Amino acid sequence: MICTETGQWQPSIDKLCLRKCQPMMSDSLDIKCTLNGQTVDCSKPSIPGTKLRPKCKITHSLPNGQIETTIDLICYPDGNWSGRLYICIPYCGRTTIKAEKLIFNGTIAKYGEAPWNVGIYRMQNNTYDMICGGTLISSNLIVSAAHCFWEKGITDRKIKNNGMYKVAVGKYKRDISIKDNEFTQIIDVGLIFIKDDYDGDYGNQAVDIAVIVLPTKITLSTVVAPACVDWTQTYTISNGSMGMVVGWGLTEHMVPSSDLLEANIPYISYADCRKMYTNGFQIYVTPDKFCAGSQSGTGVHKGDSGAGLTYPHNGLQYLTGIVSVKDPNSNSAFAVFTDVSHHIEWVSNIYNNYTFHNES
Repeated sequence: MICTETGQWQPSIDKLCLRKCQPMMSDSLDIKCTLNGQTVDCSKPSIPGTKLRPKCKITHSLPNGQIETTIDLICYPDGNWSGRLYICIPYCGRTTIKAEKLIFNGTIAKYGEAPWNVGIYRMQNNTYDMICGGTLISSNLIVSAAHCFWEKGITDRKIKNNGMYKVAVGKYKRDISIKDNEFTQIIDVGLIFIKDDYDGDYGNQAVDIAVIVLPTKITLSTVVAPACVDWTQTYTISNGSMGMVVGWGLTEHMVPSSDLLEANIPYISYADCRKMYTNGFQIYVTPDKFCAGSQSGTGVHKGDSGAGLTYPHNGLQYLTGIVSVKDPNSNSAFAVFTDVSHHIEWVSNIYNNYTFHNES
């Protein structure tokens, strides 16, 4: 015989069986269940007397700055819990460790410094090689550069992945075969969106932005978490403001870095950026661009394409720019970035249509 969750024996007999409380699961809460001092599985029906203690996951918090207090739910004899689970919201743009390292003329970035960083890999010669970087903005959306996926003659700007691309999060070693830590995840790509008016070098790399949609959610942690996006365009950035970028691009020895590197570089507005170039390269500084870098040699280099440049607002890091192009005839560390704010409506539409809405 089987005791159903409604407390009835199947097939029916006169006596009722013990009613159990429904399973309790949450993407935003860590849930611990105990019965008579012993840990039990909350994802299975619970016996009356079971205590359930919820707590926001380390990657989540209560909305509107509320303070989380410890509460216990009890499974009653009638098969009902004494209360409901509450909802925590994922937070973004938080670093867990302060880095000391630089991307060019530097060494290794530290775990947790840029938990939104993504490595993008393409199948070449029967192996996956890193081609670009990207930035996690939700549990299944990544922002990168369009030129990372562009091929002459492409007509469909919604590219369906056929096994050509993979992405990696929680990754610090360049080699895709190396699992750096317990948080490293290698995921297949679902769709890649490129804007309709992107036309590569023919369009001077204007609108050099892409959004990658993953078919499954990434598991978030202190080492893997999204950057914030200024959806309402609340913030402005002044010349000289320091932003952060990470990547596996060329080092000062002109070889791709095997380790993730990090740089802090100052912002240069579109107008001032365009004035910097007088050799014809200024055509690539299109109206949706800005520059960042320094005369000291600290900045991005070949191989950092698609990586996100973030700037802090109220203690959180916001995705502001995407590594786009660099003057190949210059030895300076200045580079041109796609300004995310110019494409916020386009990114927002994809976010609303394709992101997982059950984060909580």
